[in-house]
Amino acid sequence: MPRIKVAVPDKFLHSMERDVGISDLNYAKHLDSVAMVNILHEARLQLLASLGFTESNIYGLGMVVTDMAVDYRSESFANDHLIIDIGVGNFNRYGFDIGIQVTNSALEAVVCNAKIGVVFFDFDRHKIAQVPAAFKVLLDQPDAHAA
Repeated sequence: MPRIKVAVPDKFLHSMERDVGISDLNYAKHLDSVAMVNILHEARLQLLASLGFTESNIYGLGMVVTDMAVDYRSESFANDHLIIDIGVGNFNRYGFDIGIQVTNSALEAVVCNAKIGVVFFDFDRHKIAQVPAAFKVLLDQPDAHAA
């Protein structure tokens, strides 16, 4: 099976930093894939917070993860300082992709490129919902097409 390739957004909207801790390592003493998923989840929440939202309240709607892809490019070890850059793209009627690039700051090496697909969700009605127009405008995505 061919490897996946994850493209990163043209521009990043938010950046965060994090050191790799001992509890983030696997038996081979490098950054564990489960720890990376947790880092990516935190990046998604930090992006929302930087915009003034939580995943349970974005103009009255929630956000649900629909898919995730991680394209690992290099190893990372304990005490590595990571730069996590976050952007958005591929808007459709109900959601969009959050693109993330994780870089080892000392080596200036990409650790991974990742993509998290999300949709808006009305938890009261238990249904997916359209991307709020105000959210698209906030992210400079007024011409998002219907899915």
